[in-house]
Amino acid sequence: MEFFIRTTWAEGAAPDDRQGQRARRWPESRHHLLNAHDNERVEIAETRGSVANDLHGAFAEWRAQAKATRCEKYLYSLSVNPDQRQGRLTREQYFDYLARVVKRLGLSKQGRVVVFHEKKDGVPREHCHAVWSRIDAKAGRAVLLSHDRMNLRTVAREFAKSARSQTAARPAGG
Repeated sequence: MEFFIRTTWAEGAAPDDRQGQRARRWPESRHHLLNAHDNERVEIAETRGSVANDLHGAFAEWRAQAKATRCEKYLYSLSVNPDQRQGRLTREQYFDYLARVVKRLGLSKQGRVVVFHEKKDGVPREHCHAVWSRIDAKAGRAVLLSHDRMNLRTVAREFAKSARSQTAARPAGG
């Protein structure tokens, strides 16, 4: 299983943006996540760590928390695009992958939203966006994400190895 993983920091240039786009500012980012024009399907699968239970409200809350700090890049965004030629991931697999990312990057106490898109470009291609608030409201500072690219590569390798072993363990025909 191969992944194309793109990470971006909101409110600034992306540290590892393999598509060459700049990271979106929070208003544009939230609109992209809800973009039904370029996607066959848009589903907000999870909103947690905010009083608001909608995307716009959660982003506004996290922006307000960031204003109490000097952090300008207060959102951490991850796009998970599995290689569709190797089969689609189940929701359980997407959330397993995100749980591994959370553990590895130390984001377990951070609010997040998870959005699934299915592209319209011929063959259906599902991918997932997860956006975390980097602000620890109790401590009044941003969570440090050192070596995130290296950690994400490690998570992707471990997940792929696990996915391959699960596939090999399945009986033929099911």
